[in-house]
Amino acid sequence: MNNLGKNKKLLLAKYPNGLAELDDFITEEVEVPNIVDNELLIQSHYVGVDAALRLIVRDSDEFLFRVQPGDIIHANIAGEVIASNNKDFEVGDFVTGALGVQSLSISNGEGLEKCDPNLSPLGSWLGGFGVSGLTAYFALFDECKPQPGETILVTGAAGAVGSMAGQFAKLAGAKVIGTTSSKEKCDWLVNELGYDVAINYNDENWYEQLEAAAPDRLNIIFDNTGGSVMNEALKLIAMHGVVLLCGSTSQYYQDEMSGPSNYIWLGSMRARLQGFVIFDYAERYTDARKKISQWIDNGSLKLPEFVCDGDIEDFPSAFKKLFEGKNFGKMLLKLPAAK
Repeated sequence: MNNLGKNKKLLLAKYPNGLAELDDFITEEVEVPNIVDNELLIQSHYVGVDAALRLIVRDSDEFLFRVQPGDIIHANIAGEVIASNNKDFEVGDFVTGALGVQSLSISNGEGLEKCDPNLSPLGSWLGGFGVSGLTAYFALFDECKPQPGETILVTGAAGAVGSMAGQFAKLAGAKVIGTTSSKEKCDWLVNELGYDVAINYNDENWYEQLEAAAPDRLNIIFDNTGGSVMNEALKLIAMHGVVLLCGSTSQYYQDEMSGPSNYIWLGSMRARLQGFVIFDYAERYTDARKKISQWIDNGSLKLPEFVCDGDIEDFPSAFKKLFEGKNFGKMLLKLPAAK
């Protein structure tokens, strides 16, 4: 044994019905075996709380990386190497990887990324300096290609990706409109992140507000939510506009997912509807982080995080809060091991 006690991990107890509830998960403690040749032991400091998890805990075989009852809950973690028989990793190295919701992980090193805490705090490597920020960076600059003076709508604007995408769009010189779920979040988007306009989609006249904010129509719709907000916004897409499908959080927990009915506007406006997956850009992560780091250093970019202190058994509560819209930016579960 490694004399580290037991590993605490989170399993799926049963398939959720609607929004995931606390009793859909169960915590298990197991002994930690000795690591063998080429393995390393990682202690988790932070766990990323991501909406896409709800998509793969469905009672359906339609999605990759499916999680079934009894399986460990998928998540990205950031942690510290505390034992190593792998020549590429030393004790004290900080890493991120898709190791699941557990306090200790054994890995052969594949799929792990080393983190430099001098570039960004460890938790941020799961958020604005990690997959969330990189997703916003490549989706916006490589696929949407915003130009100065254009108008961009970001749905789910206060989320992990949306909060970064809006800032990147402002750095590109665009007018940025965001939709979110409360007046408090609207104020935060404008006052903290520099959005030009923020609209609460729970307002009865939210579409009229959007129409007034985009008199020249929307050159880009950066969509993180799907659902009615995205569907209605299609009526305002500009000629040769781009609709980037980055996420569909409103659909992840629905028994039957529904797509946009206003797609006819894409044809009449010669617009493009495009999907996006960040892993296509893995070879360019380092270059993107250099640019992101420069913007952080000169004060033009923030890494919004919503940190929940707790332990492995607190992940379901944090996940529920995510779908209740409690987070401002990337939601992280900070574990006891984090300094």
